Amino acid sequence: MRISCAEICFADGPVKILFFAPHAAIWVHAFPEALIAETLAQSGHSIVYVSCGEALQQVCNPMNASGLDHLSRIEARREICRLCGQQKELLRREFGFTGYDLTDLLEPADQIRATEMLKDLSFEQCTSLRLENVPVGKLALYETILNHKKTGIEFDAGEQREYRAWLQGAVTTVTAGRRLFEREQPDCLVVYNSFYSVNNVMCCLASEHGIPHYFLHAGGNLSRRLQTLMVGRNEAYGYARRIVERWPQFRDRPCPPGVMREITDHFLTLFGGRSVFSYSPAASRQPFDVRARYGIGIDQKVMVATMSSNDERAAAKAIGALPDHPATLFPQQVDWVKRLIDFAAGRTDLFLLIRVHPRDFPNKREGIKSEQARNLEALLRKLPANVCVNWPNDHVSLYDLANETSVFLNAWSNTGKEMSVLGLPVVIYAPELIYYPSDLNYVGTTEWELIERIDQALQDGWSLDRSRATYRWLAVEYKYGRIDIGDSYNRPEDAHARSVMQRIVNRVAQVVAPLYQQEQDCRRRASRLQAAQAVDSIFRSSAQTPLDIEEEGTFSDISENEEGWALRSELVRIGKALFGPRSTGRSDTLAARLLALE
Repeated sequence: MRISCAEICFADGPVKILFFAPHAAIWVHAFPEALIAETLAQSGHSIVYVSCGEALQQVCNPMNASGLDHLSRIEARREICRLCGQQKELLRREFGFTGYDLTDLLEPADQIRATEMLKDLSFEQCTSLRLENVPVGKLALYETILNHKKTGIEFDAGEQREYRAWLQGAVTTVTAGRRLFEREQPDCLVVYNSFYSVNNVMCCLASEHGIPHYFLHAGGNLSRRLQTLMVGRNEAYGYARRIVERWPQFRDRPCPPGVMREITDHFLTLFGGRSVFSYSPAASRQPFDVRARYGIGIDQKVMVATMSSNDERAAAKAIGALPDHPATLFPQQVDWVKRLIDFAAGRTDLFLLIRVHPRDFPNKREGIKSEQARNLEALLRKLPANVCVNWPNDHVSLYDLANETSVFLNAWSNTGKEMSVLGLPVVIYAPELIYYPSDLNYVGTTEWELIERIDQALQDGWSLDRSRATYRWLAVEYKYGRIDIGDSYNRPEDAHARSVMQRIVNRVAQVVAPLYQQEQDCRRRASRLQAAQAVDSIFRSSAQTPLDIEEEGTFSDISENEEGWALRSELVRIGKALFGPRSTGRSDTLAARLLALE
């Protein structure tokens, strides 16, 4: 009888842990992953480290990250394979990992059979393909949906060809993975990002064998993104839901000043606009008149509706990582936007600004326009006098808008918690779509209730207590629910954060020794992670998240009064970073409220 993954606990002794690591060319994934593997080995567990070995040479995630696809020059793709092989060998040598490549598990005939099988299948047959009880056709949709910012699986001919290349890699992984599990009989599987199609295939195979699987992913604090890791069971959306479920245990726990500083550092990085994960331009340090820019009357209260990109949710739904929510008040975001426009049209005391998500348009991470963007361009042409659209090509910072905004209206964007940190009220219509506690916002799940909550939020206005609650939540999300690896990986992700001399030395060194940075990371790592006990405890207890283990010293007891003084100090930091010495002579702007806390 197959044992349920949920029932397995390894507290009785060391186990064999399979690390499926076919993406060594993405160093910011591969090195943290290796640190966790080494830590578990030091705790007595047996580690099997499996890499690619050019089994996925048609297309893979490192190629994708470098802007290559199945149609790119073979020389360019081979260069990624070469880098992947070099970094894999470096990690095996420096960390002492044993294991092998996918190619060691495959025969030439395997690739031929996969090619022959797929060429006779229609696109519809491909997407429903199952092998070894793994929905391989569905899992392979992930990358193509993201690459083309799709809202579904209506692919044109070119997109279908790209999808088939990903499917070929997924089919190859099923064949190799089946042999791998039969040969090694591992007790546990670990991957970095379980949504990548080949990683997801391995996770499904693990489940078929009754073996629990864990994912790793960089943390959400942009100032320390590479220094923290999510380590959790199954996949990231489920992990996020489990973190939110624990919120009631932390809602009344004051946030320590040191943790507050780390949270503020995240927002200062976000506000700076340099991170590829920061979609808004930086706030203007000079006076910026939002009202003049969009023709807003001085007596009108500003509502900003922050839209979200659809492709990430579409990709997650396609692979089964997210459920459909047919009971959601508005089936599509455009339905929500239409209702808000109708509401605003009857309220001349208000001004509605619709902020289209920058990710729907070419940006620092992706170079194409989404399907949703094209639909919105058609929808938002004729609007009432008190409704306007903030398009990405306006180059207006979200935080300049925040300075004049009375209430934010949010779909499922992280803006909902960003504005709550600043003390601004946020109204949402679908609490099941967000991955932070809904009690940080106002919730309206019917049309009548939504309008009532908007009016209530307008009346309540800015709140210091809202900021306090959101800092407490982010302490859970960015600190308590993550594993800190900063003692072994302290290189800043933002190249601008390094000194000019560091950047010069790095460039010269990379010409002489291409793996200079990677070798330095290996040599500078701690002999043992400070978080080693926590990492071991997660795997031995088969915990769902780091919150499931009790770590001595994780939480410090401070008074609400101490928290209050720290909160004011951090909000002043944010105010100065966003607005500098800006003053409009008015007391109702966000800048005035934050700077008045000093």
